Amino acid sequence: MSGFKRKPLAEDDLTQALKASTGHLPAVVGQGRGKVPKTVQVNFNASEMLARLIAQEAAKVGGTRRLVARLLRQAGHEVPEADLNPPDNRRRWS
Repeated sequence: MSGFKRKPLAEDDLTQALKASTGHLPAVVGQGRGKVPKTVQVNFNASEMLARLIAQEAAKVGGTRRLVARLLRQAGHEVPEADLNPPDNRRRWS
């Protein structure tokens, strides 16, 4: 290629160029879950047998956080929805 350098678009020109190429697309309104409460790490020592039992039961319901939250709710405690259905932030590979 020769030494051709494209002139950068001004901000207004860039906005107009984007509107021209994306103007036909529908507007997207966020369907967020609302603000997620701050989290803290909870851990404790347990026997290997208890740790395996927790891991097995947690796998059935989708995680340790969900397991503990459901058990506490079943015991009559008020549990935030964010703990019963936490956001899935696992890494996904394409």
